[in-house]
Amino acid sequence: MKKSVLAGLAAVLCTSLGVTAVQAQVTFTTPSNDEARAPRPLRDRGPALDPALTAAKTAVDTCAAKGHQVTAVVVDTAGLPVVILSGNGAAAITQSIGMGKAVSAVRNGKPTAQLASEAQNNPELAAKLAADPQQGPQRGGGIPIFEGTTLIGAIGVSGAPAATIDVECGQAGLDKALAG
Repeated sequence: MKKSVLAGLAAVLCTSLGVTAVQAQVTFTTPSNDEARAPRPLRDRGPALDPALTAAKTAVDTCAAKGHQVTAVVVDTAGLPVVILSGNGAAAITQSIGMGKAVSAVRNGKPTAQLASEAQNNPELAAKLAADPQQGPQRGGGIPIFEGTTLIGAIGVSGAPAATIDVECGQAGLDKALAG
């Protein structure tokens, strides 16, 4: 009885949040007890939370206004997430793809659309990117974030039917965050 009540409550919660059991995936590993007790360094240099939220929310909203449900991920210089926002109806895989785009943009210091173009003509670059499971095949939608000339993070957007739309939405997010 208790299990069925808990399952029912979980189903209601997931439905009210707009996710299914398949979408409610955990992609991070849980630390061991020793790791959890270890000193906790601060995250790397990156955008502050408020502008990161503004960038991600604006990117998701911009794509939604065009009829596309996407995920926007903002990472710090270590490629660790500051913000992950998935629009209502965004496919679960867009979280991983958006993360990969953001990681590629920050690790290479250039937009992933540019990396994709360069990799087509540079087998060494293509092999380097393919060898890193966090970067993989390049797609447009990852944009580095600079403070002056200093790289401080990146945004990755995934879920639109064309990478050019992911780029437009990500750039709209960055533009609004920088204006605010």
